[in-house]
Amino acid sequence: MLIFSQKADDNLASLVKAIDEVQKSNEKMGTVVVGVSGVEGADLEKLQETHKLTTPLTVAVDKDGPKNYKLNKEAAVTVLVYKVGGKISNNFAFKDTKEAADKAKEIATAAAEALK
Repeated sequence: MLIFSQKADDNLASLVKAIDEVQKSNEKMGTVVVGVSGVEGADLEKLQETHKLTTPLTVAVDKDGPKNYKLNKEAAVTVLVYKVGGKISNNFAFKDTKEAADKAKEIATAAAEALK
């Protein structure tokens, strides 16, 4: 799973914690949070220090994210859920991180389903 976020805040941490819970019981699952649109490494370090997340956090080389992904600049958070083999099974886009956090359980369920 790839999570692209334009913000590194408590709402993003809530989403990532929900994903962390799924990963604990599904060793085949891998997730990375990628900061885009101005998110700096220091922002993600602060998030990690505060929330002790187990999901890796990184910053995109291209501030708008990888061009091949064609991320919607209006979406503060984009979540791509992959099935084994690389096919995208779910694509979520949210206008802000609170909306993403509110859907954390739905995203975690989609991630668990993709592993089947």
